[in-house]
Amino acid sequence: MKPRILQLLVFVLVLGTWGFAEALEPLKLYDNFDQALINPDKWRGDQFQTGGFYQELVRKITPEEHNLRLLNRSYGNTFSYSGNTLNLFRLAFTRPDTITAIRSRVQVRNVESTGCPDLTPTQASAQIFGFFFNTNATVLGDATSDVIAGVAVRRRSNSPDPSDVLEIFYFVNLCGDRNCVVSPPLVGGEGLLGTVTTGEWVSLLVQWDKDHHRFIFQRDREQPVFVTYAGFSPVPPGVQLKTLDAANFVASCSGSGRPVGMVDALFDNVFVNQSALP
Repeated sequence: MKPRILQLLVFVLVLGTWGFAEALEPLKLYDNFDQALINPDKWRGDQFQTGGFYQELVRKITPEEHNLRLLNRSYGNTFSYSGNTLNLFRLAFTRPDTITAIRSRVQVRNVESTGCPDLTPTQASAQIFGFFFNTNATVLGDATSDVIAGVAVRRRSNSPDPSDVLEIFYFVNLCGDRNCVVSPPLVGGEGLLGTVTTGEWVSLLVQWDKDHHRFIFQRDREQPVFVTYAGFSPVPPGVQLKTLDAANFVASCSGSGRPVGMVDALFDNVFVNQSALP
């Protein structure tokens, strides 16, 4: 019987140094995008949406800088008020089952986030993301009860910050359906690692420390944040997927201007745990 809410004790600790997370297993360079084309032995293209529509999409290596560029411009629905639509455009690792840690440099070059007059927000973000384990019994291809985690550079349409200021947001969520469209956070499973501005590079880490029942998040050389869980023995996730994302959660409005989420981001120097190298 799958859990409904999960009786978990989850808490956040702030400790350690830059090298603490790497002590679990050394992190090694996976890709620095120094080739002209995306390597098919390491990556595959992927996208997912629940509504609305894509208008502009770019997934390529920039020829001058040798960075991965992901651009996603998505529009919400205008025929009804129905919350948000999810539009994900991403580059997926070819062997996600072996990956427990991802670190990458990220730069959001440009971002746009327009919500609805009723204050339903839109969120545009560049993120490192993965399905890490299931809390119950794995059904292949079904994300129900999978635990997902990631760290994102995001702009919310209702943010009080200046337009060039972006939040660094980490999250650990429990999937409530087979596509993980409904995915509430675990108690204490989300928070901020500060802010950056558009055009500023930041190094981001998400790592699953299975033996100590926790996730580790870190930006640059700052102290890591730990999200700890308890109450079950993890099994492999129903969905095997870990990605670099240009992700938009776009509000839906009727009788007003069309909401839009747009993120244009660069990724570089992607590291993973050593045993996950191809």
